Amino acid sequence: MLPEGSLSLLCAGPGGLPDDLVSQGTLSFTGSAVTALALRTHPAVGGQAVPFNTEADSLNCSVLGPDVTARDPEFNLYVDQLVTEMTVKAGQKCTAIRRALVPAALADTVTSAVSAALAAVVVGHSASLNTTMGPLASLAQREEVRAAVAKLAAAGCIAHGHPDAVQVHGADARRGAFLSPILLRCDDNSAAAPHEVEAFGPIATVIGYDGIDEAVTLAARGDGSLAGSIVTRDPDVASRLVAGLAPWHGRLLILNRDDAAESTGHGTVIQGHPDLLAALT
Repeated sequence: MLPEGSLSLLCAGPGGLPDDLVSQGTLSFTGSAVTALALRTHPAVGGQAVPFNTEADSLNCSVLGPDVTARDPEFNLYVDQLVTEMTVKAGQKCTAIRRALVPAALADTVTSAVSAALAAVVVGHSASLNTTMGPLASLAQREEVRAAVAKLAAAGCIAHGHPDAVQVHGADARRGAFLSPILLRCDDNSAAAPHEVEAFGPIATVIGYDGIDEAVTLAARGDGSLAGSIVTRDPDVASRLVAGLAPWHGRLLILNRDDAAESTGHGTVIQGHPDLLAALT
């Protein structure tokens, strides 16, 4: 469909490709902030004023509204979405939820519910019908994730999973890049790691908050994210959270029992039930 030569796909390392960039070119990159910085400061990019676009680490969050109780459908929607975002593609998505911001009074309940759901995840060969989560991209990527988990665990604790142990269905756990889904818990809201360290895998951290203002402050500490979710049925809660989170997020999802059936999930453009959206405006 494209003219010959208009698209070149190199399935390998970049080698010396950046060295040949000139001002007429453009360099676009998605990946880690560390690699993005190395490319941004590359002599060819800086010296030739090469236009540079990047989509780096994104510590996306999902906020459970303070109006939600453990008996509400929104609670289950929150848990199910978090587990889905952790396990689809083994969490290797720029839009995956990394920070689960929940009312402090529900932190234990959310942690228990998510842990129970993760216990049912079957890690294994991607071609197996029984598998619900496959491996990471490579053994090297698994080591990077393990190192990131160690930093996150130092700021809190591991509530579910183990970075060095995993039951694997239909494959070799030693040869494959398999990793257990890991849920962390951080009760120290002054800790920096959950808002600075991205483990690019099936990893998320539960963080409790006291009041909407603190939820907004914690979300902003991610220093800009691609996607955020707000799970609430209260228009006032939604309005306050949207206003607070909007400057720090590219996209926001408003999720509740009224729009769940038609929702396309976390990471999409702003959504919500028409009545709720009307209330916000």
